[in-house]
Amino acid sequence: MITYKRGLSFVLPLLGALMCFVPYSNTFAQSEKISLDFTLAPALEKAQVLGLTSLGVDSRGSGPVLISGTLINNTSERLDNLYFEFEMQAASVGVIAKVSQQAAYPFSLEPNQVVFATNNDIDREELPGIDDKMKFEGGLTSSGEDFVETLGGTTTLPNDIYTFSVTIYQVTNALGRQTLASQVIELGGSFDGGIVDELNIYLKAPGDVVGSEVNITNPFPQFSWEGEAANTYRVIVVNDNGQDSPETLIQSAKSSEPTNTGGSLLQFENLDYTVEGNSLQFPSSGVQALVSGQKYYWQVTTSIQTAIGEDEIVSDIWTFRLLNPGDTEAVVEMDQSVYNAIIQLVGEDKYSELVETGYGFESIEIDDQVFTGIVGIQKIAEIIRKIEDGDIILNDN
Repeated sequence: MITYKRGLSFVLPLLGALMCFVPYSNTFAQSEKISLDFTLAPALEKAQVLGLTSLGVDSRGSGPVLISGTLINNTSERLDNLYFEFEMQAASVGVIAKVSQQAAYPFSLEPNQVVFATNNDIDREELPGIDDKMKFEGGLTSSGEDFVETLGGTTTLPNDIYTFSVTIYQVTNALGRQTLASQVIELGGSFDGGIVDELNIYLKAPGDVVGSEVNITNPFPQFSWEGEAANTYRVIVVNDNGQDSPETLIQSAKSSEPTNTGGSLLQFENLDYTVEGNSLQFPSSGVQALVSGQKYYWQVTTSIQTAIGEDEIVSDIWTFRLLNPGDTEAVVEMDQSVYNAIIQLVGEDKYSELVETGYGFESIEIDDQVFTGIVGIQKIAEIIRKIEDGDIILNDN
């Protein structure tokens, strides 16, 4: 068996993970002696995103058939001293992997012999119908090892231009090394709906992570998040019943279908809807209205197609509370730096006028979200920092 750390058995499924993402082109260089052609398994061509784990590939690379191909001796003569060579490159990295058949272990093809093989045959170092024992050497280069480490434990590949080549050559005393057949696949560039670069969903508004105290005043808030815009997302909003955890409430809500695909809302569920894109305005129908004073939790999920089924990607759970615009809370004690920040925002004359007429700091509203208490003060501090950094520019008014 192959004994190097990460050799061809790792490289072949890695290639499969790459090829399912991006458009590719084949370049063939065949001789009169040998024809070579390999193709991808259908599951790879249909997958949105792929990793070795989702493929069921083990640590050595064995598992389902990912790549299959044919090798044909076009002559009526026996061809001896034949060797495989594999190389994979990324434009931004260089050579990721290079694997060669050891010089002491060539193989032969009988006259007009046709060989059909898969990635698992290469992993076992043998080809069907060929008695010769094959051994390989090489594997991931040092650059390739670093590249794989950056993938964070998966083989989901970043956008780049990738090249994978398979070469069959013959070594003779008369001619030395002579390439008989090769196939080069160049991959690069994404296409709409076919590549999922971001495997996370980041919520933007309304609210913040569970445990935060964020208030909103708009009973029809716009829910927004960061994620692959081409995906279909499921947005679930539930109300705090004072008994169950946010995770339990949302998981229970998932037991029924979204309302726009035939499902119905549970008693504690306010919204369960699917939408394409990265935002959803809280509808005026088909929902349970948000109630002033109530705390809510929400989460966004999406499903992506892998080679063996679907994987669910989930966001964090965020929380917010709906308040009436006229609702008031206790005035918050502030230090001098906060007073200075407010003066910088509204101007010294306006600040003096507000203080003289009995006003105090209650809350700050940003994009329909109301921040009160210490959170509101922190938001003011953030705004001041952005003003000082030049990210926010105040006009003369």
